[in-house]
Amino acid sequence: MKHKRILAMILAVASCLSLAVGASAANTTTRKATDFRDYDRTAWYAEAVSAAVDNGLLYGKSSTIIDPNGDMTRAEMAAIINRSFGCYKAADISQYKDVAKSKWYYKDVGLAVQMGTYNGRSSSTMAPDAPISRQEAMTVVARALELDYDSYSKTDLSAFSDRSEISNWALPYVRAMVGADYIHGRGKVLAPLDNITRAEFAQIFHNIIGTYIVSKGTYDKDIKGSVLIRTDDVTLQNMTVDGDLIIGCGAADGKITLDNVTVKGRLLVWGGGTKAVYCNNATQMPAVVVARVDDAVKVIYDRDSTLAVIDTIKVRITERAKQHKETEVIFYDVSGLREAQKQLNAIVADNQIDITAPAHLYALVGESSVKAEFRNNSANDTYRVEIRRNKDDSLIADAFELAAGKSISTLALLEAPEFGNTDCIVTITAYRDGKQIGTLNTELTLHTAYLWPKEVQ
Repeated sequence: MKHKRILAMILAVASCLSLAVGASAANTTTRKATDFRDYDRTAWYAEAVSAAVDNGLLYGKSSTIIDPNGDMTRAEMAAIINRSFGCYKAADISQYKDVAKSKWYYKDVGLAVQMGTYNGRSSSTMAPDAPISRQEAMTVVARALELDYDSYSKTDLSAFSDRSEISNWALPYVRAMVGADYIHGRGKVLAPLDNITRAEFAQIFHNIIGTYIVSKGTYDKDIKGSVLIRTDDVTLQNMTVDGDLIIGCGAADGKITLDNVTVKGRLLVWGGGTKAVYCNNATQMPAVVVARVDDAVKVIYDRDSTLAVIDTIKVRITERAKQHKETEVIFYDVSGLREAQKQLNAIVADNQIDITAPAHLYALVGESSVKAEFRNNSANDTYRVEIRRNKDDSLIADAFELAAGKSISTLALLEAPEFGNTDCIVTITAYRDGKQIGTLNTELTLHTAYLWPKEVQ
């Protein structure tokens, strides 16, 4: 066993999960941490372990032993994630020959594989009884949080002297955890190969959880930190969530309603069905990630919520979630927003390029054209306008020319847009007496949404 120090000094995590530490003993939900003879109420872990036991999430290894300083095993960590999210559907794990059906953790391993937080150490081994390393723990948490690894691919790890010890397979996850400010390391080291203790990992979840909701009903108090919902038929209303809002697997096919809710972090959706997650009455958040893997789920925004987020929200549906064709994020019909689109006065004094162009365009999925006012404000010059997607530099519409004083009101699209936001660059090339006199680039976003479904109007 390598170094073991208090987690408060080595791991700083600020997101949203719930705590559950697996063990071979029966559930001890009615017990207190002080019932275990090896629990030290003066230790650095005292608050985290006490909270975990009080909430029925940390089980003892026996009726008298909680083993806070013992190495956490891979199976125990699987149980943490499963109980945190309310996982209930297990994958077929018959290929893992070292996971016996008679073991307490057999179902937990299947649940973790189904969720995607766990892979085997080989195609036929899971090593459930082996200690789990810090880099493995970072990987599991990063997967559970569905961090966007690509966005953290350039995270600087140069402050950590042992960065070369990070395994290649773990590197994207470690970068994501550090980049998201969830992991601070042990001073100048990350200690990726060290084992993590049961108390240390308990502390992770104690640090990152603000509130977890396990009972059906309506909640209306502001919440500091992140929230995890682990059941269905839950309504949040007239409140602010200071961190992430995670809808766990335990929501299953049930309904979750967000009514005038502001989420400062992400909406992460692991559970809920095709009539499940409703964002109503100007509910807003900067990002939504849909990650449910076992069935389809819809996240539906009403008109007021659409108005609140359409220009800014980032939507990501994971590749596994996309396998269920009915899974989607639905915005209210945005056609009514077109009249309110922002106008950009783009003037380059040197060449007197004077054009009014929209900064935002709005369309419905499948439309062949959008309302888009481009107006040439010059007295003598002709402007050629090209609109290209940032991601592949392809035209979204045929290039067009505007004579002096002329305008267009409708833009014919080269292909019907799919759902989502498309960032574009508008290139305006000015000509005077047939000669090019200057070029101006400006940004434009094409927002594409669905009609609000009739069944929920």
